[in-house]
Amino acid sequence: MSNRSPWAALFLIAALSTSVLAADKSTARVEKIGDYNPAELRAAHSLATADTCFVSDNGEIVYRISSWVTGMELYKSLIDPANSCQNPYPFTITEINMPMIFNTGTPLIVSVDIEAVDYTTVAGCPVPGTVLAISQDWELVVPDGGGMYNIWIPLDEPIVVNEPFFAGFFIANQIDPGVGADVLCDSIPIPCTSFNIWDEEVGWIDLTNNELYSFPGRLAMEAAGVPGGSGGGSEPAPTTAILIPADGGSVYGATELWCFDSSGSSIIDYASFEYSSGGSYVEIGRDFDDYAPIRDGINANGAGHGLSFTWNPTGLPEGNYSIRATIYDTLGRSSSNVVQVFVEPTPPISIITTPDNGDDICPPMSVIMNSPDENLLFVQIYRTLAKTNYSAGLTGMSQTSVGDVNGNPSDGNYASNGEFGSYYSGPVAAAVATTLWQNRGLVSGASSSIELITEEFASLFKTRENLGTRDDAMYAGLIAYSKQHGDNLNFELKRNPDYFQLRSWVEEEQRATIIGLSGGVAIYLAVDGFQDWLQPDNSFYVRVNNPHGGILEIFQMRKNGTNSELFYAGSWQVVDVMISIAANSWTISRALLGFDMNGADGWSYDLQAASLEQDSLYFLTAVGRDETNMEASSSVLIKNNCSSVFRPGDYNQSGQADIVDLLLLIDFITKGGLAPSGGGARADANCDNYVNITDIVFYLNFLFGTASTPCY
Repeated sequence: MSNRSPWAALFLIAALSTSVLAADKSTARVEKIGDYNPAELRAAHSLATADTCFVSDNGEIVYRISSWVTGMELYKSLIDPANSCQNPYPFTITEINMPMIFNTGTPLIVSVDIEAVDYTTVAGCPVPGTVLAISQDWELVVPDGGGMYNIWIPLDEPIVVNEPFFAGFFIANQIDPGVGADVLCDSIPIPCTSFNIWDEEVGWIDLTNNELYSFPGRLAMEAAGVPGGSGGGSEPAPTTAILIPADGGSVYGATELWCFDSSGSSIIDYASFEYSSGGSYVEIGRDFDDYAPIRDGINANGAGHGLSFTWNPTGLPEGNYSIRATIYDTLGRSSSNVVQVFVEPTPPISIITTPDNGDDICPPMSVIMNSPDENLLFVQIYRTLAKTNYSAGLTGMSQTSVGDVNGNPSDGNYASNGEFGSYYSGPVAAAVATTLWQNRGLVSGASSSIELITEEFASLFKTRENLGTRDDAMYAGLIAYSKQHGDNLNFELKRNPDYFQLRSWVEEEQRATIIGLSGGVAIYLAVDGFQDWLQPDNSFYVRVNNPHGGILEIFQMRKNGTNSELFYAGSWQVVDVMISIAANSWTISRALLGFDMNGADGWSYDLQAASLEQDSLYFLTAVGRDETNMEASSSVLIKNNCSSVFRPGDYNQSGQADIVDLLLLIDFITKGGLAPSGGGARADANCDNYVNITDIVFYLNFLFGTASTPCY
């Protein structure tokens, strides 16, 4: 037995050849093991007692992975005592076992450790985090002839946990390839449960999803410990609220189900989602990952959905359903909430496929749509002019004007002074966004001071308790606020929005909208508007209320792979969520262009040049309605740009500018006749930004050679 730490030994890994080790790993192969009947290889006398529970998240062990183990490496396995033990928490961990198979005898130097689960570093993927306990190194000998062994290593001191953890197993000596040391796994390859590191440059790899060799199942590892029975009683029992869908609302096709534990418990195990059409409940699915990021406006944080599950009701009949969410904690306690919804598995949405968002178009052209609804009756096509510089009319606000503790709200309210303003991006964004509806006269009974509204939101969001705001706490708090102030608001959430979805919500649908950033700075920002159009670097300009300073500022937004990002605080941050606040009684004004009343030949609309102005941005919106009078819409944002299509002065698109174009121009200006192809703005022949009789005179002079070429 030695006292060498596995973390100290990791420094030796860097001295090994990355390329050699990577090549060795890539030669791995899998083999079924048949009957699993291991002997025990123990570093010390068993610590098991009558109340010991043996914990493993593995299914039946099925495979051995050969030509993988090199030694000088660390393995990690995610373990949840709640999957194996009654009343598991608090759970006192005493020993760790990693079963292995050897073709022949060999010396082993091994140790184990326990780490907390890190839900923030890799979005949506729990990874090993803070070290909680670590053992000394143990020198063992696998007997000659090899065999299958459970290798049990004790912790130097038992460690108590109240939630899932990562168990680590470190092999501190190199293993001769001839030894045939193999690790084992089950047949269920769940990502983010099994990890391995053997080289600092290669870094941690997910054993079920990597470029060298993906295991066909989870790494076999086991923990022994004593469950706490009724321990953990200081934690409150769960209190469940369903956030999405809203009670009395509709489910249109695939939708995210989202619930929230308002108790503040730190030992939530999982949430179960179910539906019923009047009989027994049918389980839709479970979510074991309740991580939702704390956006405090100061620190880095990753993305997370909280307790959610995507439900696709395809195949179910249209009608009324009950949705039930039940949250369970690790002590077996639970709480349920039920909402009533109308489910439409094939919603009457008409999705515009041509043109696409961001396209330059030049009518006449066909707007092409498709719809999953087999009972769609008709589609209406609308247009809305999008402004080059759009502002919703938000009022800027600084977070340092709120979060006061010492009775002096003008002293900065910084977290470093023991106050809370620095954590207030969530309440500030909500207050700035909600005040927009107060100014529009659609939120009754609201506080007159935006500072008081912010403090009200901070209380509803539990911002002070958590030193920041979680998405689910914000959403639940917004719902509670609306019920307290007239109940005239409704809310919607979208994950990973892009620029066009954001602009459609803010400008075309006139919603108050909040975005959440993750990355170097996790923060909430209320969106005010947009400026200009596509930039040379393929970014767009978005105007938000910056709580650091309290002014409306322009930031770049871009698409980067599957994510959209905002350049904030000196680096690109992922825009992983947006939340809208809309008023039930608000009416959106759009210009109706026409209909398609028959989808037998596909849904489409012939867009004419006269309906759009040259060099202008437009939202085109398709609104579908089905036989049950249900309605849904989709929009695209396009630019009417015919500069590369039309010859200047060729108003009838004949290929040349001539007397026929002059007659068309005269008829359009004097009698309101047919507009030039590409839109009425092309009639500004003399480039003075006005369409009037002087353009006719200019065009006439152009034809006689005494004036320059018309502008358009």
